Amino acid sequence: MADTGLSKPPPSGDHEPPPKPKRFWWRFTLGSVVIVTTVAAATAASILLYVGSIADALSHNDVLQNKVQRILAKTQGGEPQNILIIGSDKRASEPEDTGRSDTTILLRLDPDKNAIALMSIPRDLEVEIPGVGTEKFTAAFAYGGPKLTLQVVKELTGLPINHVVNVDYLGFVRAVYAIGCVYVDIDRRYYHSNAESSEQYAEINVQPGYQLMCGKRALEYVRYRHTDTDIVRAARQQDFLSAARQRVPIKDLVLGSNELIDVFTQYTTSDISDTKAMLEVLELFIASRNATINEVDFPAELGPSFVYSSPEQIAGAVDKFLGIEASGGPRGSLDEAESKSSGKGKGKGKKRPKSKPKPKVKPKPPGDDGLSPAGEAGKAEAKVVARKVNHGFPVFYPSRLPPGAAYEESDPYLHIQDPRVYHFKDTDGNRHGAYRMVITLDLPDGTHYFGMQGIQGWSDPPILGGPSIEQEIRGRDYEIFLDGDRIKLIAWHRGDNTYWISNSLLRVLTNDQMVGMARSAQVVIPNKKPKKGRVQQ
Repeated sequence: MADTGLSKPPPSGDHEPPPKPKRFWWRFTLGSVVIVTTVAAATAASILLYVGSIADALSHNDVLQNKVQRILAKTQGGEPQNILIIGSDKRASEPEDTGRSDTTILLRLDPDKNAIALMSIPRDLEVEIPGVGTEKFTAAFAYGGPKLTLQVVKELTGLPINHVVNVDYLGFVRAVYAIGCVYVDIDRRYYHSNAESSEQYAEINVQPGYQLMCGKRALEYVRYRHTDTDIVRAARQQDFLSAARQRVPIKDLVLGSNELIDVFTQYTTSDISDTKAMLEVLELFIASRNATINEVDFPAELGPSFVYSSPEQIAGAVDKFLGIEASGGPRGSLDEAESKSSGKGKGKGKKRPKSKPKPKVKPKPPGDDGLSPAGEAGKAEAKVVARKVNHGFPVFYPSRLPPGAAYEESDPYLHIQDPRVYHFKDTDGNRHGAYRMVITLDLPDGTHYFGMQGIQGWSDPPILGGPSIEQEIRGRDYEIFLDGDRIKLIAWHRGDNTYWISNSLLRVLTNDQMVGMARSAQVVIPNKKPKKGRVQQ
């Protein structure tokens, strides 16, 4: 952070069969399924089980199939299906450890609607576990594995479940490596070292900014929860899922190695163990491969020990899930619930009017967008970046921010250096300069993080695939990406350089604020080459 004292602004496709050799399909799909299941979701290319190549490899699923077969719903081929996906924290090195369901996602595939719905179930949700009593949802796996978890989900939601898939930690780590890792837009600094703190929990060391994440570091990121809530964690996992889908689309199937099938057979269990079931799922996923993904927020109220939700709130979310209708507004609140039985929902529990994305964004005039002047603080950040990057890399910064927003300040104790200036490699292995300005926003429910990202010389990073809206505003062309009815990211280009402003994980910034910040973006042009050793790696 520049030493200016101005860190805070004033408060005012193709349906033909896949080409031979067929082994291309299963090598890709086995790796993809492990990633998606572990991070709490699936995509149109996630669970393509190629029949001839892996029938023998799936024989180990007979045990799970025998346990859950009677409580799974049957469908005719091509009909919509609901799939329960469990990422368990069972350690492969500890065979006696039953583990818990670290992440649980419901996936609905509806090829007739050309859409996919995802809904996360909070691990700390208060539920009644048959034969156990009142417990956190995650405990169902510890008491009875995938079968008991499936029973609880069916009783909780009333949904028919057609398939269940479970994968453990090591499977996720190996699968992320097997597909070449995932590009992720990281909102802030995640750091914890047990050697440096009296608090002992899972260690993590992840820098902010757009970057390629692999194996163990990706697992640390999607699992992190110690200073976050279940709601924030679920939002982060779903964003990782979207990034994983961009990384491995069907059109990019390539030759792989036996590593993917090894990952699948060693670390994944499912009820799918016969040719008929595999054919049904294969047909369904191929039919849905170009479908849009709609995220349904699970209605949740955060309490000191549990996450709470009423039957009426859950029924409303299930209706959206069955209708494949994305939730509107913010993803939730950081606040704890005032009381378990208050009849009023809070955060994700709020009922929201139905809304659909408009074909055009209508920005409000400056002053009516809910923003305040922040040019001096932004310019100070940009000058810090400009001193460290190449002279051919213009540095954009928002000159207007929401009231109460501030650029994150450097903190050696927390290993925070803001703004972050760094290099990373693109999908072809070419290195690019980049910067990230992390911006905090204090609201009544806590601190939220959003940011300004710049990348030199890479005009088509995976995150910018398939914008919801492309629109010119005041002479600048923008690519706008929606999550439900909220803008999650708004991007623009200058030459081959790419820039964007990211909303917070819970999408607390309004569309007017997102568009207003992008419109307000000013630029600083570096006038000299950076000094050696000044750029982070």
